[in-house]
Amino acid sequence: MKRLTPVLLLTSLSLFLGVSLVTSQIIPDQPGSGGDPTATPTLTITPTLTITPTATVTPTTTITPTATATPSATPTPEPLPLTIIFLPVILHLYGPMPPPYDMAQFMDSANGRLYEVQHSGGSQARHQTQQNGGDFFHTKGNEISAEWEELWYTNQFIYRGTDTSPGNGLYYTLRDSGIYGSKWAPRYWNVGDVYERNPTVLFFRKSDCAFVLGGTQRSWLLFEAYHPTYTFASGLELAHVVQLAWLLTPNGQPEERYFYAIGYGLVGWSSRTHGFSYISEIHAPGQRPDNTREVIPCLDTSFYWTDRRAERPLPYWPGNHRR
Repeated sequence: MKRLTPVLLLTSLSLFLGVSLVTSQIIPDQPGSGGDPTATPTLTITPTLTITPTATVTPTTTITPTATATPSATPTPEPLPLTIIFLPVILHLYGPMPPPYDMAQFMDSANGRLYEVQHSGGSQARHQTQQNGGDFFHTKGNEISAEWEELWYTNQFIYRGTDTSPGNGLYYTLRDSGIYGSKWAPRYWNVGDVYERNPTVLFFRKSDCAFVLGGTQRSWLLFEAYHPTYTFASGLELAHVVQLAWLLTPNGQPEERYFYAIGYGLVGWSSRTHGFSYISEIHAPGQRPDNTREVIPCLDTSFYWTDRRAERPLPYWPGNHRR
């Protein structure tokens, strides 16, 4: 009896080029072949080579033309940045400041902004806060000549030195106990607080610095209000404005008021008898030349003053402000 050899399948080999090799069957001797019944079956391998070519992929590039934008007849402008705008109304992004308030922030401005201040009587002066070392100056005038007030500060106080703007061709200097410079206000302050002072006030002529009048003047400075925003008679609105009042008695009526704004300095003033002034126009940076402080060659700011004529109390008369 013949044994049947099972069919042996050679695993097809898949090549990179898609070549498949299919093996043949092992065929045993068939009945009637006349062969020896014990003979080894003949192995016949008929390879079949099937080549499957790899398809060539041709990439398709689709070009979608960009539509040409047709400008609108009324293009929409880009929005302006939210900052100070030089218009009749000034916009701000500031919130209220917490007390105590640092007077140096309101009085001293490092940006040198130029702005006009209008007086109720019709005159106008260009203002600019300028710095020189440890001092700063509130200047009032123009690029040819500007009157000025000299101030400086420490960790505790705001000081005043010389003021060339009292009028009548005069300037004055302030001293405490004969020493140049006078404490004018606390540096850190709360609304409602009152500060007492008694400086020596010395008036001189600008033309030759001759002594005209001097004496002590006791007065009080009241921190009347802090305004997160304040609108002036011009319609200009500024952020962070403090309002101070000069009194001749602790509970008296204000003889004068002063308004200081962060980023500007002195922006307004009023007198019980001499009208008022207010910021009326703000110049863009570089639009106008800087103010030039007037020069008084003989101005005396000596450290100590010994003239006994300045020892008596000085009477107040309207117009001699900020003393």
